[in-house]
Amino acid sequence: MTVREGDRILIRGPSGSGKSTLLQILAGLAPDYVPGTLAGTVERLYGSMGVVLQNPEAQVITPTVEEEVAFSLENDGLEAQVIRGRTAEVLERLGIGRLASRHPLTLSGGECQRVSLAAALARQPDILFLDEPTAYLDDASAAAFFRALEDLPGRTAVVVVEHKIEAAAAVCDQSWEVTPEGDLIPSDFRTSPPPAGSRAGSGSPEPEAGLSALEVRGLSHGFEGFPPVFQGVDLSVRTGRIAALTGPSGCGKTTVLARIARILPAGPGSVRLAGRDALAMKPRDFHSSLLYIPQNPEHMFISETVRGELSLSGPGALESADRYGLRGRLDSNPYKLSEGEKRRLNLCVALAERRPLYLLDEPTYGLDDVARAALVRDLEALAVSGAGVLLVSHDEGFVRAVADTVFRMKDGKVLREEVPRAGALKSA
Repeated sequence: MTVREGDRILIRGPSGSGKSTLLQILAGLAPDYVPGTLAGTVERLYGSMGVVLQNPEAQVITPTVEEEVAFSLENDGLEAQVIRGRTAEVLERLGIGRLASRHPLTLSGGECQRVSLAAALARQPDILFLDEPTAYLDDASAAAFFRALEDLPGRTAVVVVEHKIEAAAAVCDQSWEVTPEGDLIPSDFRTSPPPAGSRAGSGSPEPEAGLSALEVRGLSHGFEGFPPVFQGVDLSVRTGRIAALTGPSGCGKTTVLARIARILPAGPGSVRLAGRDALAMKPRDFHSSLLYIPQNPEHMFISETVRGELSLSGPGALESADRYGLRGRLDSNPYKLSEGEKRRLNLCVALAERRPLYLLDEPTYGLDDVARAALVRDLEALAVSGAGVLLVSHDEGFVRAVADTVFRMKDGKVLREEVPRAGALKSA
């Protein structure tokens, strides 16, 4: 494989096939910083590079967004006036100038990804390496992300790993695919089929509406020194139903889940689980009433092997590993999996547990079409069993396939949208 000045290259392929590893090799991160044995030769002729990792939290090192963008410029020895000007320009270009004084880890995943891109673009690199840079972005923000790349100098090369083929195709001029066998072959830009589970035409009976699994009333939240993220949020999920919470990046979707799950301290508003006041529940009762999958897969890991993680859940976890293609990784360290494999491990562990309510933050993060189809089927099974599900997602195709109700956040408010349902989800 050869990357020339000005190339815009898309690397695609199933989760776990080695796309991120290939990117790390091209960027000089593997095998020097990512353990492994490299055969063959790599010749790197670029003078400077920018890297946006799949997990945006993994490359944050400073206490403010402005300092994060300026850090590499300081290391390059640029004058302070040049650093200030270039930092301000790139933050405004990406629409995040208002976040300059915020700590990057207080941002949404999508906002944090744009900060990483800003830091990379500020260097005006010879080549830019992007590893699923729109995983946490809504469709509009993803399109804006790739539009920002159009302003790069013509000589700047871009290599991007991405599952959102249509968005990447807008800026890429060639595509390569990493096959499950580990081969790298030229490919075209044909978009992937929508996830299995479209409701249209299904003849199965609609499940009967159940009791309340979750009631949120008047929920508000803000961070000290900044305007409220949202105010007066109302939403509900009934047993046997799947609800989705969507909206532009940074509108507060993850914060809503964190408030429900008591990850963030209590504030204005109320949360009731199966009719019970969540704040009045004892910790044991509260935690047995719901299961929360955070946006960052690594926040769930506590064991040194995949097998160990699976063994901590019900007997169905190991069976799920077969469905999600993890049987060959049982003795691997969870932190050494690909980002898609990490998310699949999260799902295997979580779906083996039986809880009345499931809170899932970006459950399709890093998943290929096969894993997304398996997730559609598993969520349907949870609903049929009587559980309530509230998921946050930017994946509109997935939302349309799986949700009964969609709550759309905008400008700090939530609008409810009932999804016409012809019947239960179809199996893939």
